[in-house]
Amino acid sequence: MNDVKRLREIRGIGPSVEEKLINAFGTEETVLNLLRNSRIAELSSIEGIGERFALTLCRNLHFQETGEKLENFLKTEDAILIYNRITDLISKYANTLYSRSKLYLYFPLPISFIEKIKQRQKQAQLGKQLISLIEKSKQHIEDYDSQLKNLSPLKDRIISLDTASRIIITTDKQIYKELSQTDIADNCEMIFLEDPEDISSMKEYDEILWIGSDILLDESLPNVYMIPESQRKDIIQLLPEKTLIFFARNKICLKSIANLAHLLQTLPPLDLPMFIGELDLNQIKEMGDMLNKITDSGEPAESVSVEFSRLLNAEVKFDEKLSEVLLTLNEQLEKMLKDTTVELGGEKIIALLKGMADEEIGYSSSSRNSELRDYLDEELFMAVEELITQAESQLVKELNLKYEELDYASGIFPRELRYPIDSIDESVDRIKDLLRQKRAITAFELKVSLARSFYPFIELVKDALQNMFEIDYLLMLGKFANDYQMVIPQFIFGSGTGIIVDEGKNLFLANQALLGKMNLEPVSYAAGEFGKIEGLVKGERIILLSGANSGGKTTLLVTLAIIVILAQMGLPVPAKKTSIGGFMEFHYYRKSSGQMNAGAFESTLRTLSKMILSPESRLVLADEMESISEPGASARVIAAFLDLLSRDPNSLGIFVTHLAQLIAEYSKEPIRIDGIEAKGLSEELELLVNRTPVYYKYAKSTPELIVRRLKHISEGKEKDIYSYILDAFNG
Repeated sequence: MNDVKRLREIRGIGPSVEEKLINAFGTEETVLNLLRNSRIAELSSIEGIGERFALTLCRNLHFQETGEKLENFLKTEDAILIYNRITDLISKYANTLYSRSKLYLYFPLPISFIEKIKQRQKQAQLGKQLISLIEKSKQHIEDYDSQLKNLSPLKDRIISLDTASRIIITTDKQIYKELSQTDIADNCEMIFLEDPEDISSMKEYDEILWIGSDILLDESLPNVYMIPESQRKDIIQLLPEKTLIFFARNKICLKSIANLAHLLQTLPPLDLPMFIGELDLNQIKEMGDMLNKITDSGEPAESVSVEFSRLLNAEVKFDEKLSEVLLTLNEQLEKMLKDTTVELGGEKIIALLKGMADEEIGYSSSSRNSELRDYLDEELFMAVEELITQAESQLVKELNLKYEELDYASGIFPRELRYPIDSIDESVDRIKDLLRQKRAITAFELKVSLARSFYPFIELVKDALQNMFEIDYLLMLGKFANDYQMVIPQFIFGSGTGIIVDEGKNLFLANQALLGKMNLEPVSYAAGEFGKIEGLVKGERIILLSGANSGGKTTLLVTLAIIVILAQMGLPVPAKKTSIGGFMEFHYYRKSSGQMNAGAFESTLRTLSKMILSPESRLVLADEMESISEPGASARVIAAFLDLLSRDPNSLGIFVTHLAQLIAEYSKEPIRIDGIEAKGLSEELELLVNRTPVYYKYAKSTPELIVRRLKHISEGKEKDIYSYILDAFNG
């Protein structure tokens, strides 16, 4: 098989799907790698793709490059249904879509892929070993699960950056031309200035990045940041957000990776490389600690810098603190004026100041404040000015203003006597602009510093995520194997075909038993040459299984199907011990409901004929195929197919039937008949059955036991009916 080099080579990908995928992920090679690695979560996030279609594309590529597909081994729809039930059960132990997707590509393989099957067995063993190490370290699997649930594909596609308040300025035409051809120009406004002094006109921007030779800048522009010419193409220096947003958008996932690194470090150091390779857990923990330095939007956290925290706090709380100071100032002023004793009463003064008594006392609003000095002592004016000065000082203190901010705060309230006093809008705007620009440029400097610290971790976290995904996959296999007490099966070659199962369990019934809904009885069985080697049977390859209704014949067949499918997936099996020769094909036919019509009968014959004609080694499990026609005809047809199947020394067949004796009578080849015996009814009127078949023993279906049970639990005329039927059994 050759590697696929173009998306259009993959079955299912046409022009429109190809365009969608490349537009979403940038390059064809990137999409191919996503498909090869079963990154279904990322692929299915694209509109019009969906999880099912993404899985189909991954499977198609997998087949084209490896030759592996589900139908190579599973030759019937009924077999595929059992496989789907198995994978659904295993996938419940997964915390991530990655693990579920990877499981869905772990098809049961023909035995010719034995090396790959053995590689998978080693991985399954590793999963069991990881569980054991975690338990020995006195950790809880749930601690891992809670972190693994947060893992998801990293969001690393380019998104728009919030740089509307930033501008890059240069007086160098060559620098401007170079930057215009990069993605920096796509994310940030740029301008070429002939005259450096024109920079003073850029006051509407919070972050002005100046690239070029040093110049004397207007000191009233606190938001200018000098970029050396040598760093003019440094994406981190000009757009630190591109790095920071990657970590911010993936913060939950990356924190969980760091937490998993903490957990893994408690495992024995000598065992760790088996699970993490050369991954540096200390570096991952360091990255995790650094995540506390940025917010979920990629901005610096307040804790990163005292100065940044001060400016941010002052900017955010400015209006609130100004309102509080004004309220206190006016309360104090009102009290002072009320306590003032002059020719005009205090209430009159307040009314005058409010402009409410203009008409009554005959003063115009323009002359009111100057005329007040004729009535009031100069000391009152001085006292009011002192209150205003104290209010400004209080505002400075509340907002922790420093440096030139002190000058901007001085004069924020008018010095003339009025009531109520309000702030001067122009002064308020000036200081708020100053705080915003100082905060913005301080934040920018911090972003650059943080981005430089984060940047080396980008490749590390990608590797770490993949590693943690694999940890989840191993834990999924380990938890599954532990819950059902599963073992790695042994493949035997050179001794013919066969299968031996010691205390095997039907996985689906075992699941019910785990939930406390039933008790499960393991079964043991042997067929083919292996049974002869072990001294259990004589090596027969074609077997008829007879026995009691509801005695467990179908359950045994499904148990064998489950074990063979899991074994050839390279996974543990639900048994105490299992030996298997391995098969190239697996055919399973479940019990049909009712008798088939002519079309269905013809279709069944064609299916069986194709199975007989296949040159590959195969296991055939069939459940009550006699419904293909009336009993006599069915027995003859089944006997003929069994004769043909027995001629292939690499074929093994087990057939559940109520026509065992009749089929054996019509068959030209000797056929082994085993039986599941019913012993009677328990005191609770439940059927007593030995679920493990007795070799070479024909067992009746014993319908009379069921009739007897119904007679015991019925009353009146219904009881009489069952008595009458029971008499018919007794002759």
